[in-house]
Amino acid sequence: MSKFERLSRRDILKLAAFGASGLALTPMLENSPNPQEAIDLKPENIVTHSVWPIDGDPKIIMGDGKNPGVGYTHLMPTVNRDWTPDGGHHIGVDFNWGDFDDDCGTPLKMIMNGVCVFAADGEWRQMGKIAIFCHRFSDETLLYSRFAHLDSWNVEVGKEYKVGDIVGKMGKSGWLKGFCHLHLDLGKRKVFEEHYNGKFADAWWYSHYAPIRYVEKYFVDPAKVIRENLKPNKPPKRYFRQHGVCEF
Repeated sequence: MSKFERLSRRDILKLAAFGASGLALTPMLENSPNPQEAIDLKPENIVTHSVWPIDGDPKIIMGDGKNPGVGYTHLMPTVNRDWTPDGGHHIGVDFNWGDFDDDCGTPLKMIMNGVCVFAADGEWRQMGKIAIFCHRFSDETLLYSRFAHLDSWNVEVGKEYKVGDIVGKMGKSGWLKGFCHLHLDLGKRKVFEEHYNGKFADAWWYSHYAPIRYVEKYFVDPAKVIRENLKPNKPPKRYFRQHGVCEF
């Protein structure tokens, strides 16, 4: 067994943490059949609550914000192979749960009610196959979730999906020498108008080396938004009877 075969998947991520830096924008293939532009469509259903994209303890399925080897969190500094800072910051959150390719094919959940505005096979792009969804909040704020490195998606552009619906499977497209994980970022309306839609649209746009203040103009922390909108657990019926609480 080689040194690399003895390492767990997360240990190897430590050695390959530079892979996230490779998510920077790559040139569009000439005459590529893949569309670059997302459609400008708002969902009819507003966001009611959120869920995590995969099952599991959030402390396990996400990184700790300190060690790239267990996955990057939003705006976490990225590193090279030798663990030296590469000057970039990760946009969004990496989700995974297993070692090696244990989690390849893991079903991915819609994090909030929304409509699919883009889905394309970008195997030739370093974010791989992606799907983008528009989410509308009660105050008319629009946010755009982008699922990347998908093995496959189970959505249609223009169709609405409810929170918890299965929208695809975890993969490693765009990073075939790495391991399966979900890259999830959450963009503001500004990123849609200036980068996902329009004359120079590029749905794979990723400003990895931009200053944090620039990134914050376009993206928010998906983990923070999900956590703030989780549906409170309703106490079981026994709790209501024991405590004399009226059910509605």
